[in-house]
Amino acid sequence: MEYAATDAALLSQSAPSVRISELIALVKQTYALLHQESDLTPSNPLIAEAVSTLSRLVTQTYSPDEVQRVLKDTTIAPLRAGLLAKLSEAECLMELFDSRRLHDQHDLSLAELRRYPNWDRYEALVGAELELLARLRRAGDAERPIVFVGSGPVPLSAVILHLQEKVPVVCVDVDPAACESARLLLERVGLGEAIRVSQGDGADFDYAPFRHVFVASLVTRKTHVLAQIRRTRADALVAVRTAAGMRQLMYEAVDEQAMAFAGWRLLGRSSPRERQVINSTLFYRLEHI
Repeated sequence: MEYAATDAALLSQSAPSVRISELIALVKQTYALLHQESDLTPSNPLIAEAVSTLSRLVTQTYSPDEVQRVLKDTTIAPLRAGLLAKLSEAECLMELFDSRRLHDQHDLSLAELRRYPNWDRYEALVGAELELLARLRRAGDAERPIVFVGSGPVPLSAVILHLQEKVPVVCVDVDPAACESARLLLERVGLGEAIRVSQGDGADFDYAPFRHVFVASLVTRKTHVLAQIRRTRADALVAVRTAAGMRQLMYEAVDEQAMAFAGWRLLGRSSPRERQVINSTLFYRLEHI
């Protein structure tokens, strides 16, 4: 199947109704491509182009009505779960590919890691999160270690959290390959002691030593992770990455009503201003804690 990418600039110049129709067509085309191709790594130019194009489009500005028209479209709604699963798989493979490519650099250093193409995006995302964290955390918690669930093979969020907060960070990831690659990468840039990688399910991790927990957007069993936080560290301040608006075509949104029903009190949300940043972050603490 030939992937006929629709450029973001072209859609932005279309009339609103035409633009939404073109976006719906592109989403269906992307879904078909992701399910047809056996190679979802960056080595496949069709996949790389499709994901890049969709990412550019979802970060454009849309009205609430336009968002609902797409998300509730009768041809899109049944595809979203399968689309998100394939996009998640493609992103994980991309990060593993990038991590291993970084390993091969003879002169790899922290300065070189800062030149990684996605560094600025993560720096904007984490920077916005830390601004809110500084206002929400309790006295005496500033120097506490942080745990990041779903860190992946290129744990940029964990690295930036450590560099900006000057505290130890523990990365938790269920994928053994991602953990092995992340450990090697951290050792190569001199952060192997400051940022530790723990392989395992975030739903089984002991959060007792941590006051601050970050949960990545690609973590699929968020309710189980939150239940484990409740059991092992009920007073933790929890930052859960989510997606809003049209960005829900690429990442799962947190069910805020379900969170409230489960006793989690929403304290604030961070939304980076940069258009290229897809995720926003919700900060929670259990009621009466």
